[in-house]
Amino acid sequence: MIACEDACCRISGAVTVDSVGSLLRELQPQLAGGIDTLDFSGVEAADSAALALVFSAMRQARQAGRTLSVSGLPASFTTLAELYGVADLLPA
Repeated sequence: MIACEDACCRISGAVTVDSVGSLLRELQPQLAGGIDTLDFSGVEAADSAALALVFSAMRQARQAGRTLSVSGLPASFTTLAELYGVADLLPA
């Protein structure tokens, strides 16, 4: 689930291969509208599909000439990013 207020969208629940498609579809208009922060503090479970969500959102923001920051990443998410060697690519 995604709840957006001002320039921040808070993602909650599970961000997994089963949910990431619908989350991306829900997030795209928000990104087009100019959000600049994704808050993952409400995420209860994440798999490697969560990385795809973040990198897709980053790409869309970059194409619009904006940067995207990420907050509240769960430890498991950071571990996945390190495992795949992409932790340095995550926005602060």
